[in-house]
Amino acid sequence: MTDLASYKQPKLPRIPALLGVVKPLIAVGALLFIVSECFFIVQPTEMAGVRRLGTVLTKEPYPPGFHFKAPFIDKVDKIQVSIDTFRIDNLRVYTVDNQSVQISVGVTYRIPREAVLKLLYEVGRSGNLDINRKIEQIIADRTLRLFAKRNTVKISEEREQIAGDVRIAVSQSVRDLFGIEIFDLQIPSIRYSDTFVASVEAAVKAKNDAIAAENTVNRIRFEGEQKVVTARAEAEAQIARAQAQKQSQILAAEGEARGIELRTAAEAQGIRVRGDALKENERVIELTLAQRWSGQPPQTILGEHGAVPFFNLGSKAINPSQPAPAPR
Repeated sequence: MTDLASYKQPKLPRIPALLGVVKPLIAVGALLFIVSECFFIVQPTEMAGVRRLGTVLTKEPYPPGFHFKAPFIDKVDKIQVSIDTFRIDNLRVYTVDNQSVQISVGVTYRIPREAVLKLLYEVGRSGNLDINRKIEQIIADRTLRLFAKRNTVKISEEREQIAGDVRIAVSQSVRDLFGIEIFDLQIPSIRYSDTFVASVEAAVKAKNDAIAAENTVNRIRFEGEQKVVTARAEAEAQIARAQAQKQSQILAAEGEARGIELRTAAEAQGIRVRGDALKENERVIELTLAQRWSGQPPQTILGEHGAVPFFNLGSKAINPSQPAPAPR
């Protein structure tokens, strides 16, 4: 066993020496804390205001950068002034025909310089403002009012116009109340009730069926009109052929009549010529007979009792081409 008598307790540092080390550290820490309370930094996306014991000292908002303030008694309030966005989902509205519609609304806004102090110290609690919550309430109210004037069937057709009307109404209200600038407002989604969707699908189907039936009627009418046109064309072709044939016959008859007329005129002209020649020379007839005589005497001659044989010598006629009989 260790001899208790010979055991020595460890030496503890002396309190004065310890205090001599701690005091400078405390002094340095306190000095740094005091110094840190003498300035503040505003980020590039922020602006700030300063209150001293509850009194707003700021006449103009502090821009981004390094600024001094009184330690402990001055309070710095900051607000974001860069462009920001937020979205409201599943906002339920009702139309003029009492249909429930769920929409989503997206908003893009910015806080201008002149609205900083108003938002920090005149809206809500000083230095503690939920801007999105304030704007959301206005958007919900203005959207409900505008959709209550719209017919559900025309919402999709007038979607752009509705979004424009909501943007104008919200922008005016937010500017008047808070001085905030609304850059854009969108309605990215519109969801109709199941009952309305079913009724629209039924209406679309009925419309499609009506269009199909109308197309069938139009097709039948077109086919009938084609047949009528074809029949009319065939009839006109037959008429044209008949007219052509008639015209051809008329032209042929006219040609034949003209030919007869020409031949008659030629014969008459020939008769006149022969008559004139006969008047000038009576022996023309003898010349004509001589030209036409074949060398044989005529078989008959005209007498008092009609035509009689030219040579009638008994029962046999004498053929000039045969030799005469010998005399007895």
